Amino acid sequence: MLRAISLVLGLCLANVLLAEPMTGLQIIEKAKQNGKGFKDLVHEVKMLLVDESGDSTEREMLMKAMTEAGGDSYSMLIFTAPQREKGISLLTVSAQGSSDKQYLYLPSSRRVKRITSSNKGSSFRGSEFTFEDLSDQKTGDYRFDLVQEEPCATQRCYVVDRFPKSDESSYSKTRMWIDTEFYRLIKAEFYDRDNKLLKTMQTSGYELFEGQYWNPKEVVMANIQTGKSTKMLSLSLKMNSGLRQSEFTELAMQNWR
Repeated sequence: MLRAISLVLGLCLANVLLAEPMTGLQIIEKAKQNGKGFKDLVHEVKMLLVDESGDSTEREMLMKAMTEAGGDSYSMLIFTAPQREKGISLLTVSAQGSSDKQYLYLPSSRRVKRITSSNKGSSFRGSEFTFEDLSDQKTGDYRFDLVQEEPCATQRCYVVDRFPKSDESSYSKTRMWIDTEFYRLIKAEFYDRDNKLLKTMQTSGYELFEGQYWNPKEVVMANIQTGKSTKMLSLSLKMNSGLRQSEFTELAMQNWR
């Protein structure tokens, strides 16, 4: 659903039979193919923030993303409702060979703030998604271990553990369940730096776009330690609509309408 929720916005393509058993890295590389091949996308999403008592707050967002021929990619999340959140935006710039850069714009202060590595684990606007969750998350920044293959829901899944190579990550490990047929992310568990289960993520209602790109209708991130959760609901998705790089700049963040 979210290209910056890189863990979920695009894990899957078609199954390819291999003579040798797949490694954890090979499984992840195949899963990430669903996030490649199209030039750009525009995605309307509803966000529901649910507190520990079950009360919810609703927001709406516009998500835009594009990839250049050289491999550099850009994504922007823009709140469109309610009025108090309208115009708040997050820009992520992912250049080949360098770390992601993220910028947050708050209309109330009319300032663009760079998200530092020490703030990557912070909540994005009170949600259970962090800035790290919404970054590109390059495969080269992690080690992947195939744990096993097991049933999950009505399918079979590869279980892959992901370990960050950098101490800057807010997670010690992420365990992912990826279906063996279409390589879609079905669920994930996030462990904190003390190796305790922190959050779970569940996807559902996958839809196929342009005959090859899978996108979930719903993504739920639940915080096991606080009892809070955030639900992302896909409202509409359009691909290859002709976005330009000039739409992914600090100036564009401030001038969005």
